[in-house]
Amino acid sequence: MRRHRLHQSLPWQWITLTLTIWLSTPCWADEVFMLNGDRLTGRIEKVEENILTLQTDYGNTIRIDWTKVKRVTSDSSLNVLVPDQSRDVIRDFFYGANGIKQVTELGPDTPIPLADVTAINLEPIRLAGTVTVGGNSTSGNSSTKAFNGATLFTVYAYRQRLLVEGKYNYGQAGDQVTARNSLASLKHHYFLSKQIFVETFGLLEKDTLQQLQLRTTIGSGLGYQFYESPRTILSLSVGLAYVSTHFTTAPNIQTPSGRWGLRWEHTLLPDRVKFFHRHEGFWDVYAGNAFRINADQGIRITVYKNLFFNVEYDLRLNTQPAPGRQKLDEAIIFGVGYELK
Repeated sequence: MRRHRLHQSLPWQWITLTLTIWLSTPCWADEVFMLNGDRLTGRIEKVEENILTLQTDYGNTIRIDWTKVKRVTSDSSLNVLVPDQSRDVIRDFFYGANGIKQVTELGPDTPIPLADVTAINLEPIRLAGTVTVGGNSTSGNSSTKAFNGATLFTVYAYRQRLLVEGKYNYGQAGDQVTARNSLASLKHHYFLSKQIFVETFGLLEKDTLQQLQLRTTIGSGLGYQFYESPRTILSLSVGLAYVSTHFTTAPNIQTPSGRWGLRWEHTLLPDRVKFFHRHEGFWDVYAGNAFRINADQGIRITVYKNLFFNVEYDLRLNTQPAPGRQKLDEAIIFGVGYELK
């Protein structure tokens, strides 16, 4: 009987011992200390574009403004990207020795202040972007067709940023074409510092109703990143370009041009509602001192996860168009899209 009771109590002894060992084992987790005194725990996934992504203990992933962080601690290795005089250096921090993990801080009092950290756990090459489509078709007393598509992708690689954009618009009322235009754009940014970058760009444009067979623009300049936070992005660039314009019914034009560009995005509700404005302006010296502006602005509303609804107003201004053509083209575009994060 005594032996029987011993076997009955043995499982409870093992459970008690297991709980004792489990409770006495340290629960390691990364910690994020905010400037306002808050403390968050979880696992630091990455810091990218001034956004810290933290996987919390309760399962949710949150995004934190890196400029509002006072210091962080981690019990695991972090790949920290810091600027150097001539190049970026990836420093691997392996905390502890002999397999024993220790908490080490990154903060104002450490050899690497947070202000000098440009990224953590950053992939060598990252891709982000959006694909948007829209259109309509009617028949009966009136017959109309419309289609528009747009893509905007950004490739990040340490100090470099590559922006690839493409747009196409087509409209038809009855047998008459009311819109047919397209563009393809490529911009390369090399960051000399956190804010200042060198920009090299190329742009191709076509517009049937403007009698524009092909306009090619290439150039370079300097840019400044004013803000790059989870809520607001604002950058401005200026430079010089060479423009070659081929019309279907007018003489071709080759001219130097002054160029400026502006990009602004602001999130009103986190990951829900975003306002945006992007435009490029050109001053074509040998084309009657013409001013040209391509501007896209609108609102993007997240519907479900990466799917969004897009309302956009596009403006195209040319003060010296082909003979008989209007100076201003406008379009209001409704569409749906997918965001690649």
